[in-house]
Amino acid sequence: MVIGIPRALMYHYYYPAWQAFFRELGQVVLLSPETNKEILDQGVKAAVDDICLPFKAYYGHVLSLCNKVDCLFVPRFISLGKYNYICPKFMGLPDMLRANIEDLPELLDPVIDLRKGVFPLRKLAYQIGRRFTGNILEIEKAYRKAKERYRDFLQSRRAGFKGNKEMVLAVERRGLIFSKSGSSAEREKDSKPDWAGDITIGVLGHSYLLNDAYLSMRLLDRLEEMGARVLTAEMLEEGLLEKAASRQNKPAFWYFNRQIMGAAYHLFRQVDGLVQVTAFGCGPDSLVRELIDIKAKREGLPVLNINLDEHSGEAGILTRLEAFIDLIERRRRKCR
Repeated sequence: MVIGIPRALMYHYYYPAWQAFFRELGQVVLLSPETNKEILDQGVKAAVDDICLPFKAYYGHVLSLCNKVDCLFVPRFISLGKYNYICPKFMGLPDMLRANIEDLPELLDPVIDLRKGVFPLRKLAYQIGRRFTGNILEIEKAYRKAKERYRDFLQSRRAGFKGNKEMVLAVERRGLIFSKSGSSAEREKDSKPDWAGDITIGVLGHSYLLNDAYLSMRLLDRLEEMGARVLTAEMLEEGLLEKAASRQNKPAFWYFNRQIMGAAYHLFRQVDGLVQVTAFGCGPDSLVRELIDIKAKREGLPVLNINLDEHSGEAGILTRLEAFIDLIERRRRKCR
């Protein structure tokens, strides 16, 4: 069976695990192309008007796979931890696709709800695995392989690197390479970015925005090309994010926004400036952005807010980034 996985949204968080699980069970995994103008335009036409940019791109990725796969893997995410939920659009994503796209392939849409811990993941893996095999040992092996690949992926994210396409861990992130091959010393040497400058910028935003080169207009790469060291939430341990987020009197209700807020609070004293990247029309983003702006103002930290939609222009984003870097450099010179 050919299983299609759209290269958008949760792909940027869990693709290595999904890929390893299905391939271990003998299935063919087909990934949609990288986001481009054609995919985004198709998504904008197919999607409802009031959803944000990443979801419109997701529609385009689904359309690019429709005639090539036997089924699409579109999990229904509800919660990724205790006392928090995920955006309601994720909860209703399979239903929205069925309602808006004709001739849609079968959707494999398991419910992922981790409010009671991670144990349900094994149960979910068995539930999905039984569709392809009756051998419990094979399903368990696939589940463990998925966990192993996910751990490797987390290590690569925290190092600021992406998976090599020639490796099993085929995950794209900012043009950098994380390889499982070679000795541990070689891997450590290869996993250290060569930072050109001494300015440190914290970039806050969802992984499915920041790590999609087309939607973000290579924003992370642009900053590095300008000589900045870039830090994102995914480079920090989840424990640090939770501890920092708890400083807010009432922590964010939404899982990813809670992590973004935790990253901001943790980075306030470690960076020269913050860049907040949000999607137009995202309610949780707009709320958390204001809270971070208020706190940053108290800390005297410059903040650049970038709001993206399908009409955003690359030239305008680049100009604002250059001006922001110039501002920080002037501040640093005055403080010397």
